[in-house]
Amino acid sequence: MTIKKHFFIINPEAGKINISTKITKEIDNAFKKLNEEYKIHITKEKYDATAYTRSICESEKGNLRFYACGGDGTLNEVINGLIGYKNASVSVIPYGTGNDFIKNFNSISGFYDLKKQIVSEETKIDLLKVNDKYSVNLCNVGFDAKVAENMNKFKRFPLINGQGAYTLSVFYSLFQKMYSKLDITIDNNELIHGDFLLCVIANGVAYGGGYKGAPLAKIDDGLIDVCLIKKVSRLKLIKLINIYKIGNHLDNDQIKEYFIYKKCKNITISSKNNFTTCIDGEIINENNIDISIDPQAVNFLVPHKDIVY
Repeated sequence: MTIKKHFFIINPEAGKINISTKITKEIDNAFKKLNEEYKIHITKEKYDATAYTRSICESEKGNLRFYACGGDGTLNEVINGLIGYKNASVSVIPYGTGNDFIKNFNSISGFYDLKKQIVSEETKIDLLKVNDKYSVNLCNVGFDAKVAENMNKFKRFPLINGQGAYTLSVFYSLFQKMYSKLDITIDNNELIHGDFLLCVIANGVAYGGGYKGAPLAKIDDGLIDVCLIKKVSRLKLIKLINIYKIGNHLDNDQIKEYFIYKKCKNITISSKNNFTTCIDGEIINENNIDISIDPQAVNFLVPHKDIVY
């Protein structure tokens, strides 16, 4: 029988408050009656979760189960540490600001239930490979990447949730440069050139605390969903935000002319100037990114089986 080993990686900077003490007590209580090994690690700095996960994968044997206690960024760091280790699996205990990745499942309550998490089953999910880094949910380029960057100004405001902070950042970002001139190559043969408000390159459905930018995305279909928004006026953008947020932008006759939606396996985006890219919440500035799909790349622990999208 393969021995299960549980590793809880807590990001004290995730969300609005430090949940380290609270979740540590919950973990200790959950394992009182279980004869299984567990360890708790509290991250100290950026990429600590990746380094810790990789060190465990390199030194431990057995069924290694990692739980990212934080948001999508914490989950991203853990996944980048365990990629390539077939005996490792991962889930997320969502204490972040947006917690968008769990919105790919038909019920999110199980992710908050520690006892269900401990006995959850593995399923294979895809990952995006963005240059030399993996992304579990999506990456976005242009205006909404700047929104994600500016969101840090608002997400710790009292009574403001993840989607509220994102919306405030949208209106703040309207007063900055909104467009990027991009060359976009899809599956190495289709070239799209122009001024774009934003590009969403997705494995998952939602980002920004619930904005459904890629409403047709599936995390296990072996495909990338790409949503491009052409240059629009600020007034038009304000009108389409709510439609975009609920994921109805592909069917709305009044605005669908501004959107290009594709499914593919590879996309390259380049420009003469650096552009802002957000990878599961991490901001980078480069003038070229290459994104491919890595199908069934990681074992994901699901407290419930059914997937909506």
